[in-house]
This record gives sequence, structure tokens and C-alpha cells, in this order.
Amino acid sequence: MRWEKVTTNWSKLMRADFGSKLEIKDQYTLKDKLVGYLTLVKPPFVFMTPLNAASAAVLSISSFPSGIKCLEGVLCAFFASLGANIFNRYVDRVRDKTAWPGRSIPSGRISAGSVLLGTIVMYILSLILCWYAFNLTTFVILLIGLVTSSLYSSHLRDSVGYLSLPPIEGIIFLAGWAALAPQTIFTLTPWVLYFIGVSWQASHIMAHYMVHIRYDGNGQPIIGTPAFFNKPSPRQASYLVLLFIIISFGLSIWLIPLTSLNFIYAIPITAIGLYSIYRAVLLVKDSSNREMVDKAWSTLSMFKMIAALAILLNILYIS
Repeated sequence: MRWEKVTTNWSKLMRADFGSKLEIKDQYTLKDKLVGYLTLVKPPFVFMTPLNAASAAVLSISSFPSGIKCLEGVLCAFFASLGANIFNRYVDRVRDKTAWPGRSIPSGRISAGSVLLGTIVMYILSLILCWYAFNLTTFVILLIGLVTSSLYSSHLRDSVGYLSLPPIEGIIFLAGWAALAPQTIFTLTPWVLYFIGVSWQASHIMAHYMVHIRYDGNGQPIIGTPAFFNKPSPRQASYLVLLFIIISFGLSIWLIPLTSLNFIYAIPITAIGLYSIYRAVLLVKDSSNREMVDKAWSTLSMFKMIAALAILLNILYIS
């Protein structure tokens, strides 16, 4: 019961759309506008990018770099993630007038121009810090990541589908690895990390796809954004969620013999991996149940965060 309560509270946090239910006013105070900026993104997802990049970075050298280098890396990834997330809100500003009128831009709390400017500033800060603190390889990978993530929000998501995101998500791990070990970027382990990111994001984004399915009065699904040039049924989407999380879990286990990771990583990744597969199986059995969809999506979010933290703790233990 206690674990179920923990997972339920986590699910609520991950599903929370910060800012979507803010009061719409004719005029906004400075405090109102500051709240508008703070609620542009979901904090859990902004902080997952530095975590994922950091896990790849420390794994590349099997130790932690200096405190200054850690701070530079976290800020670089944070600025990049923040810029990509608020650019997504900028792109969605017209749709949100109907879907989420309480969000910061459609509600008039903040202007679309200031959000676009904020995106540019975050991108520039991230690239400058990367150039100064790391190396050319990391800079190029980061630049590719920023360009492709922006293309995803502005074009690829609606024209190709949600599954155009996973190959972009994996870039986070390559950038993290290259930050401290650019000379080994074309060895096996960083690409296993890349495909862990790809398969995890594919599973997560297909669960997200299911979250946004609505049903008409006859119980027929109403699907907006495609998955990958097509719109699979809820049942088909649930099988994809299960397939991709099995792949991600398998690759995560493969990291153990490939690296210096031990029981500190193996135990939590096995536990959360099996639990994620269990939630995906339940989803397959009842793919039209919104509660099942929400729990599967939230559990997959937990999977990636626990995996990254487990790597960090394991490397801290052995270094």
C-alpha cells in the first residue's frame, strides 16, 4: 500500500501541467508574470536532462570530475533543456488558446516574443558554456541536439509524429559522454547509452500519445498527432510501449558487463525495469483505461530518473 501511494503521488507530479489552471485576468501584476515564467515548463522533465547527461559523463571516465566541471555540465544541460522546453510552449501558443487557455502565453501573462527571446538566450548560454568548458565534439553534438529538438517542436511532431523525438532524446547521452571522453565517442558503450535513451523515449512518448487520446460519444478514439506517419489504435500503441520498454530494460542490463557498474546500479534498475514492464503489460490488457495509461507513463518517467541516479551513485561509490 505504501509503494502504491508513492507511485500515485509521483504519477500526479509527473502528470501535473504546471500553469494550465492559473487564473485568467484582465491585468497581471509583476508577481503574476513571474509565476507565468516559472510555470512555462514541467520542472521534473527539465531536471531529467542534466541527470541523464551527467550519468553518461561520469560513466565515460568511471569517476566524477572536479566540482567546477560538474557545475558547468549541469548548467550547460539545464540551459539547453530549459530553452527546448519553453520553445515547445512558444510553438504551442496558438493551439493552447483552446486546449490550455490558462497557460502562460495564451492567458496573456507573458508575451510570446519574450518566450522566444528566452529560448534564444538559453540556447546561446548553453552553447557558450559548452564551448568554454568542454570540447568541440560536445559543442557539435549539443548544437545538433538543439537544432533537431527545435525542429521536432516546430515541424516534426505534427508532420512525422511523436516517434521522431526518440533519436533526438538519445543525443543527451552522447553529449554527456563526449564532455569528458570525446576520444571514445565511437566506442560501444556511449552508443548503448544512446539507444537506451532512444528506446526509453519511444516507450515514454507512446504512452504520452495514449494520454492524449480522447473518445467520442460512441467510445471511438479521437487521435490528433500521429505516432510515425500514422495513428495506431490504443491497443497497438500499448504494444509499442511494452516493446520499447523491454528493449530499454535489456540494454540497461547490458550496461553492467560493459562498464564498472555493480549491484548499486543493478538492483534498482532491475526493480524499476520489471515494475515498468508490469505496468506496460497491464496497459496492454486494458489500453482504453485512462488510469492505466497515466500510471504506465508516470512509471516510465520514474524508470529513467532512477536509472540515471543509480549510475551516479554507483560511480560515486567506486571512485
